[in-house]
Amino acid sequence: MLRMPEFEVHRPTTAAEAVRLRTELPDAMFVAGGTDLLPNLKHHLHTPKHLVSLSRVAGLSGIERADDGTLRIGATTSLHAVATDEGLRAEVPGLAKAASLVAGPQHRRMGTIGGNVLLDTRCLFYNQSLPWRQALGACLKSEGTWCHVIGSDKSCVAAQSSDTVPMLVALDASIEVTLPGGATQTVALGGLWTKDGRFERNRTLPAEALLTAVVIPPRAAGHRSTYRKVRSRQAIDFPQVGVAVVAGFEGDRLGSLTVVVGAMLPHPKRLDHDAVAGRELDDALIEHVAERAYKQVRPQPQVHGDPGWRRELARVETRRALRELLPG
Repeated sequence: MLRMPEFEVHRPTTAAEAVRLRTELPDAMFVAGGTDLLPNLKHHLHTPKHLVSLSRVAGLSGIERADDGTLRIGATTSLHAVATDEGLRAEVPGLAKAASLVAGPQHRRMGTIGGNVLLDTRCLFYNQSLPWRQALGACLKSEGTWCHVIGSDKSCVAAQSSDTVPMLVALDASIEVTLPGGATQTVALGGLWTKDGRFERNRTLPAEALLTAVVIPPRAAGHRSTYRKVRSRQAIDFPQVGVAVVAGFEGDRLGSLTVVVGAMLPHPKRLDHDAVAGRELDDALIEHVAERAYKQVRPQPQVHGDPGWRRELARVETRRALRELLPG
């Protein structure tokens, strides 16, 4: 039986109080839905003495729309709510689709958008029971000093495996956070992650900072978006590759195009491609962008699936995602 470590639960009612508790209590962690954290506790990947629950913090849940089209999604809004909200499905269909593909129905009812954004990176050598890790000799991300994936003691390549993150990055989303001391800050989501997959080194924010909301800027007329996911099974599993595409159309021609690939690296990968303004989304452009996906991602054997196969999937799923956005 996998037993969780002993801990004390604290239930603050304000964001400032939650951050204060997280800062002052030794070995503390935030918990919202707990769909990722609690299994990790059973595997003793974390052994906190205190959990700061966000369940009673006011103002962290709900979807708001400003007059200019800005969307604000509270951090503890459930993934189910994001996936099924009629407004989001019309305004940012790619995000609603990405949320609908996270894990299974029960997980989406409990899991939150904030938790999915801050999902810990994953690796076959890390997301295992404590006896499994001890038998191998642990790894750089947990109790050891060596990355078994790349054979190095310099960096960890555990994969950023959130489904909503590639889509939010493609949408140029930002996050609102409350910092130690009570100050608030807005951070561009695209700059949140580092190249190191180790816990708390993977993000540029202090560990005590509390994510309070995800903010999506206004979309121009002609916005289209979609998300493609490949996983071992058609439910529950994390992505082996995820591709988010956001396009702005002006009539039948492109005004903008953003493609972000997830589950390959410790951070989402925004693709570089040729200028698209004024071009049709034709076969030639689709193949160009799909080829860029293949050339710019470098998957490692840190998740299920041969790296070469996953690299080819990046090309295939980018092509499929772009075809979903064709006018007509």
